[in-house]
Amino acid sequence: MRFRLALDESKEYDKSLEVDGIKFVLDPFAAALIEGIQIDYDDIVEDDFIVTNTNGYNSSC
Repeated sequence: MRFRLALDESKEYDKSLEVDGIKFVLDPFAAALIEGIQIDYDDIVEDDFIVTNTNGYNSSC
């Protein structure tokens, strides 16, 4: 399964959370599926994100 980060306006049914001053907004379907993931910004490689899924496979982009 793939997920995409996008800039969009939040909807009234979206779920939101704030981590270290950054607000994340997710649709309810995605929120249920990504429980247990961790997204880190790799400051060594510019514009690189590392996605760690504590419940399964890992990925980077």
